[in-house]
Amino acid sequence: MPLFDAYLFVDWSSANRPTSAKPRRDAIWIGELGPLGAPEAAVATEIVGGEIASEVYVRTRSAAAEHARDRLLMHVERGNRVLVGFDFPYGYPAGFAVGLGLVGEAPWRAVWDELSARVADDTPGPNNSNRFEVAAQLNGLFGAPAGPFWGCGNAVAPPGLGHTMKGLFTFPLTGRRGLAVERLRWTEKALKGVQESWKLAYAGSVGSQAVLGIPYVRALRDDKILSPVSRVWPFESGFVGDPAHGLTPGVLHAEIWPGIVPDPHVRAAVEETGAIRDQAQVRLVCTRIREMDVGGDLPGLFALPHLNDQQRRVAIHEEGWILGAVPRP
Repeated sequence: MPLFDAYLFVDWSSANRPTSAKPRRDAIWIGELGPLGAPEAAVATEIVGGEIASEVYVRTRSAAAEHARDRLLMHVERGNRVLVGFDFPYGYPAGFAVGLGLVGEAPWRAVWDELSARVADDTPGPNNSNRFEVAAQLNGLFGAPAGPFWGCGNAVAPPGLGHTMKGLFTFPLTGRRGLAVERLRWTEKALKGVQESWKLAYAGSVGSQAVLGIPYVRALRDDKILSPVSRVWPFESGFVGDPAHGLTPGVLHAEIWPGIVPDPHVRAAVEETGAIRDQAQVRLVCTRIREMDVGGDLPGLFALPHLNDQQRRVAIHEEGWILGAVPRP
């Protein structure tokens, strides 16, 4: 029996203004596969393996979070088990929370709370944010001469945030409390071509997406209605084959990686269907995870029996893990 009835995956964006009204790439796309009818806003709908697959294009982060919440509420109301994931880091390299002076709760949760308290999205206008200012503030708390966050594109760099790290600092980076942070998390070291969560701008960066996205994931996890049936893997579940622990209905949050679908498959889907790349990608991630679930392979990706004790401990308490990342021998 599959672990989940439905799958909802979000291709996130840190754009500083609403994206175009016409669907485009490098914007927010939400893919869903499951028993519910397709959302009214769906750009495309198809029956895949007896389930309804759909993709929604969303222009702002707040609208995306609202859509995700609405769909999760509908699934929970119908008694479904849902796997939901966003494609940005859910955590930072070990030592960051204590390096900021955050104590008293689990390091991952302390960072989530700190970001949620500092980030202002849709301010002063739709999709405007203070992500660079927040990164500069956290750099100041960490207390190294520069870093660990860096990069702000063409924006004016606020004091405490550099356009580059070159010539300014290297990793591992030690802060004023004597703790050093690495460039990559353990899970990122298991993948090729993954960039660090500290990098906020330039090609391939994911740092801004994490700074802006984590507060939204936290809000979904802590939602008054959804919270009793929600868990975050692996922070709240550990590495076990059924991280939702049988919750029905249930919502399991997991950090996803679009690279779980090989790029040639994405290109082939774009050529075959004419879909926008991001749209094709969220569809394929949904169908791929569903196939693994039905085939009995998904529990192994959640349990990751080959992790050593240190990797397991660090991932659960602070760094998190990317679903589909398998540690190298």
